[in-house]
Amino acid sequence: MIRFNAKRILWMLPAVTLLCAFAGASHARDAADWLAQMTQALESRNYEGTLVHMQPGTAETFHVYHRVADGKSTERLVAMDGDGAEVVRTSDEVICIFPGQKKVVVDKRQSAVSKKGPLRANLPKLTPELAQSYEMLLLDADRVIGRPTVVISIKPLDNYRYGYRLWLDEETALPLRMQLLDLESTMPVEELFFTALTVPGVVPEEKLRSAVNTDDFAWVRHGREPGQTNPPAGVSKWAAADLPSGFMQTTFTLEYMADSELPRTHLVYSDGLASVSVFIDSIAPTDAKAEGFVAMGAANSYTRTHDGMLITAMGEVPARTVERIASSMELQAGQNDGDN
Repeated sequence: MIRFNAKRILWMLPAVTLLCAFAGASHARDAADWLAQMTQALESRNYEGTLVHMQPGTAETFHVYHRVADGKSTERLVAMDGDGAEVVRTSDEVICIFPGQKKVVVDKRQSAVSKKGPLRANLPKLTPELAQSYEMLLLDADRVIGRPTVVISIKPLDNYRYGYRLWLDEETALPLRMQLLDLESTMPVEELFFTALTVPGVVPEEKLRSAVNTDDFAWVRHGREPGQTNPPAGVSKWAAADLPSGFMQTTFTLEYMADSELPRTHLVYSDGLASVSVFIDSIAPTDAKAEGFVAMGAANSYTRTHDGMLITAMGEVPARTVERIASSMELQAGQNDGDN
């Protein structure tokens, strides 16, 4: 997993757009209408701005470029702190550039999913259980960077997922501020907000090109088989035996990493908004030291060894959620590496 927060931020900004189909009381439908407008704005508008990402005790600043041309979206995120790491994201791939390490990491996108556009390609799938897991409300109007906003609260009904508070620009429906909230804390787990934003008619293509000369950088390319719901014949079938209410498996993927001859299994469990990725790898000699929790801001991971495999669950969910899912992963009866 890439530790550079910019990649997670690109995924996080539009995450709540999946709630546009959320049904409930009349005020919830109004909130859903705004979220539907946000979905459209994020996928169809050009914008450029300065974005601040805050976690308890830390703050990072990024410049964001988003361009829409010929029905396709491209994004570029540039860290204003540190060594100026960059992320360039298209409908086909995500390119992460780390000047300090002289390294470029390229993640290929799944072709079936990429048709949804780069802002939605990595988002979890909507499930019918969503209305049973969250309450959505319109709050009092507010202002962000001098612009009137609509404020939306998305509150989880248990402590296995985070809640959200969103400030949407009244004119464009673009998200100007977002807080990620834990029911058991009075402080936001993470906060994103624009300190400056413009919505031009055109964003020049050159602004989406990295300014970093990568000629002498090491390039790492990660490929993957197209995502599907179940593993193909001949591949071991793993499943979580104890999921939090509302979560279900949405994707199965075989990922081919540059430093490994064998693919790893990647499962995604989602409630329609929150999602947890589970990676299952063969155990290496040093993997025993990897067992336990790792926290990276709002993202948590939990790793355990089981049946000769290394199992890691990670996602922007509370620690208790990744532990519960990873601890319940089991190889299905009658399955092994040679079974059909």
